[in-house]
Amino acid sequence: MEKSGSNNHPFFSAASGYDPAAADKAVHILGIVFNRRFFYILSTIWALVSFGMWQSKATEDAETGKAMACRIRQSLITLGVTFIKLGQFLSMRPDILPAQLAEELSLLQDKVPPFSFAEVKDIVERELGKSLTELFDSFEIEPIASASIGQVHKAFLQDGPAVAVKVQRPGLAKIIYQDLGFMRLIARLGKIWHWRGDWQAWLELTDDFGHSLFAEMDYLQEGRHADRLRKILRTMPAIIIPRIIWRQTTKKVLTEELCQGTKIDNGTTARRQDIDLERLSAQLVDAYMLQIFVNGYFHADPHSGNFAVTEDGQLIIYDFGMVSYLTCVQRQGLVNAITSVVNNDSPAFIASLEELGIVSKISQESKDQLEKTIQPFLAFCQTSSAADINLSELEKEMDQLVKKQSLRLPANLAYLIRTAVSLEGFVRMLNPEFNFVRAAKPYFKPLVLKRLNGLNQPRPYKNNFNNN
Repeated sequence: MEKSGSNNHPFFSAASGYDPAAADKAVHILGIVFNRRFFYILSTIWALVSFGMWQSKATEDAETGKAMACRIRQSLITLGVTFIKLGQFLSMRPDILPAQLAEELSLLQDKVPPFSFAEVKDIVERELGKSLTELFDSFEIEPIASASIGQVHKAFLQDGPAVAVKVQRPGLAKIIYQDLGFMRLIARLGKIWHWRGDWQAWLELTDDFGHSLFAEMDYLQEGRHADRLRKILRTMPAIIIPRIIWRQTTKKVLTEELCQGTKIDNGTTARRQDIDLERLSAQLVDAYMLQIFVNGYFHADPHSGNFAVTEDGQLIIYDFGMVSYLTCVQRQGLVNAITSVVNNDSPAFIASLEELGIVSKISQESKDQLEKTIQPFLAFCQTSSAADINLSELEKEMDQLVKKQSLRLPANLAYLIRTAVSLEGFVRMLNPEFNFVRAAKPYFKPLVLKRLNGLNQPRPYKNNFNNN
């Protein structure tokens, strides 16, 4: 719960996670008439919901659509913390937004000016119950990183080790609850006044976003994610995940060992640092394949700011506020989907979509129609060998298929797709010659064999995975 003033209210606490009722209570209907921020949010949400309609009717050329998408991104930046995170959240859902807008929103950078050291000191001492001098031997005033949810300071514990202390922004829950309340109100008004657009879907998406954002604001949960992923990757000594100092970690303060290395913003920088890019690419993909295919639990934010390389060539992974998972059924469904694509088997592909939760049980007539829609997608996948598959292009084709059939990706699958595309983009930046599919095969093949054994069919099964 926040400390004082108007923040000192249970409805503005992040302690128990997101509550839609608290978002509604944060908004006073009479007050919005003179609230300029509300109307700016209204125009931005309307632009988001309407972008697909505008693009199809009035923006046939890509440049005009790009300009519209850019204006929406700038509006989200102007609106601040909640809407920067909203844009990033939506960029992970190309099944909901037009691809051009989702791509533009993926450019949003989660960097905002730092808050004052006095506020940092107040939050740390209140959360940990001791003075800063009792807790730390030294604590640097200037942050080493600053983002929308919190900022990071370098410090030294009393017993010597250097640590990174992440401190959540003051009054964050109150700000976010009011913004989410505005978003929910706009969705309800859209439904009542029959504005064009799927406002019920927007209301549901607002709550999905609220749950995701409040989960990211819980540093205890982030610490648990880090510990679990460190355990998953314990067999890979080349991967470092900073250890959490639990005695000095709460929901709003996270203290972890300070692991520093060279940030890799582009391949040229890495080459200047004499980093073995081929080895680094392989390490990174190995780490993610182990998370996704073997454990079904993965770090869902693989961008350059969350990686660094030590002088010894070890790869550091940072920031575990965003993780996702795959159920056992979904993991097998993913294997089945990829197998059916490789073998150009549309009935099997539809069955795998059912396993993944993308398609519910449907009639034979609907299956026949879906199969006709799927054929161009499978044909696209057959045009290249497995070694040449570009996940970004594959994602775009999959998005088109989902939109044509009005299908919805489960949120965790949307995160998986975006994670895979982001990872491929980062790896290809480091090493354009890197073969993503070949690197994934050692993790993928055991699941294929498990599936084939489960089929227990007398006829030989066609398998094209050896075609590099």
